Amino acid sequence: MSRLAIPVDGRTLYATGDVMLRVRIGLLVRNGSGGWSRRLFRVDSGTDITTFPASDAKRLGLYLTPRPAGVTHEQTGLEVRSGMLAFRVVGMDQTLYAVPCFFLGDPDVPPAPGAPRGQLPRKLLQPLHLLDVLKFSTEKDPASIGAPHGELIVEKK
Repeated sequence: MSRLAIPVDGRTLYATGDVMLRVRIGLLVRNGSGGWSRRLFRVDSGTDITTFPASDAKRLGLYLTPRPAGVTHEQTGLEVRSGMLAFRVVGMDQTLYAVPCFFLGDPDVPPAPGAPRGQLPRKLLQPLHLLDVLKFSTEKDPASIGAPHGELIVEKK
C-alpha cells in the first residue's frame, strides 16, 4: 500500500499572533504531450472543486474549452473553464488520478504582476473527489520535531 505523510505547515500572522495552518502536496500534472510537470497544490477540503490557473494549463498544453462557462469564480471574479486534471501524487506510487477542475482566468493572459492575492487563481486540490481511491487523515505526535503542527496522511485504498 502506498502511503505519504505531509507535514502541516504553520505560519504566524505577526499582526495578531494567530497561526495559519495549511498543507501543500506535490502533484505531477499530466501535460498535453503526455509528460509530467510538478506543481504544488494546497489541499483544501473547503473548496468546492479543484482549481488551476488557466494560463498555466495552456502553457502545459492541457485541453481547455474555447469559451469560458457562463459563470465567474465567486472568490476571485475570474472566468471559469470546466475540465479534468490528471496527475500523480509525488512520493506515492505511479497511479494516475483525475479530478474535475475549474481552470481559472484567461488562458491567453497571465495574471498581472501587481494583482492582489485574492484575485489570483490558485492551485487548490479538493480531496473529497478522491475518497474512493485515497484515504486522507490527520495525525499529531506531540513529540514530533519535524511536524510540530501534525501531518496529513494520504494512503492508497
